[in-house]
Amino acid sequence: MTSALVLCTLAAGCTGPAAEAPGSSPGTSPASASPSDPPAEPVTLTFAVYGSRGSIAAYDELARSFTKNNPRITVEVKRAPDVTDAMASYERAYAEGNPPDVFLVDHDHLPALVEQDMVQPVDGLLEERDLDFGDGYQRDGLESFAASDALQCMPHDVSPTVVYYNKDLVDLTRLVEEGETPPNAEDGWTWEEFSLAARQASRVKGKGVYIEPTLRALAPFVWSAGADIVDDVQDPTTLTLSEGDTREALEEVLALVRDPLVTPTRAELAEEDALSRFRQGRLGMILGTRALTPTLRAQEDLDFDVMPLPSLGRFRTVSDMTGYCISSGTDHVQEAADFLAFAVGREGATITSTPGYVVPSNVSVANSPAFSQPGKPPESSFIFNEGVRRTQPTPFVTEWPALNARVEPMLNRLFYWPVVDLDVLLEDIDTTSQAVLAPEEE
Repeated sequence: MTSALVLCTLAAGCTGPAAEAPGSSPGTSPASASPSDPPAEPVTLTFAVYGSRGSIAAYDELARSFTKNNPRITVEVKRAPDVTDAMASYERAYAEGNPPDVFLVDHDHLPALVEQDMVQPVDGLLEERDLDFGDGYQRDGLESFAASDALQCMPHDVSPTVVYYNKDLVDLTRLVEEGETPPNAEDGWTWEEFSLAARQASRVKGKGVYIEPTLRALAPFVWSAGADIVDDVQDPTTLTLSEGDTREALEEVLALVRDPLVTPTRAELAEEDALSRFRQGRLGMILGTRALTPTLRAQEDLDFDVMPLPSLGRFRTVSDMTGYCISSGTDHVQEAADFLAFAVGREGATITSTPGYVVPSNVSVANSPAFSQPGKPPESSFIFNEGVRRTQPTPFVTEWPALNARVEPMLNRLFYWPVVDLDVLLEDIDTTSQAVLAPEEE
């Protein structure tokens, strides 16, 4: 990924070579003689999004607000339940010659779109519309959506994984000896303190903690220990779960998640999922992003707050990142860019932040009451903004979604089978990953 050059250019406000016209190289953004001029004829933009009912409602409001300010441009929202359906729908539409003008995508699926030249780089377009890349947007988000010497899409949501905990089941003051300072949201906590909290909660009511058996959930703990899950973050050819420090970090995690007295078993999760258990007060802690907040707020008699992920040496996390892209097949580049600038600007980002599902990449909105929402849980919502600075992205490669799907059954075995040979299983996972990341040519 060649994001450093792009971000240097954006932050410094300098300009590169003159932009080319639409249909030029995918590494450039087309120029605009007058971005603010209204179109001569009415234009309808399609805006493809996905997510929960509440988040979709926010995108609907975003579209209406833009049209109110730009009456000659109508924004038609196309909805999908999740990113998998959204990607399938977008690829079909692109193949048929009618892709959405602007669409939502997550970081893991972006490399495939870039490889197929299906997105229109946005850096030049947004510079023309005076977006403050230097200090106005989360740098980690900008880096994650940059490739091929261009900002491919504009980050919208950069939501780090945190620990949601039930305050009736987890008492932070009981994790240390009398007279010692207990863990707190600002300073964080160690893996040992987190594990103790899980075991204490399991003795009160139900189980202590749930951690998903996925690469995404495991990666931050490996990073925290100073190791990595792949051999090369820029050009990975294999997972490295069986190696040295990575394996040691995994052993720490597995000692907790494989304890059926502390974490729900697979059979128990089949009867009732982890989120439902947490909402009903039968689970002390659950890992999640900002997207969980509205659901938990809606649960009566649930007193909850958030803590950073625990540290095995240094504080690290992983973020769910989504961005707004402009299709390379759009006939309305300038109108799409106007809508994109509005969507990530203060007014647009406030609209999508208010329901409580996202951590906006717009820094001014992330630091405003529209995001912090004083008086509403979680009280320690500042942790989300802190977590953005501790985020480490997953590798920017087209194979990453396929790799996750390929190793998921093996990670389930790692978490839930009564007896496992760790040496064999971790080696098998690494070997399986090589067939996805670096398949041998026939």
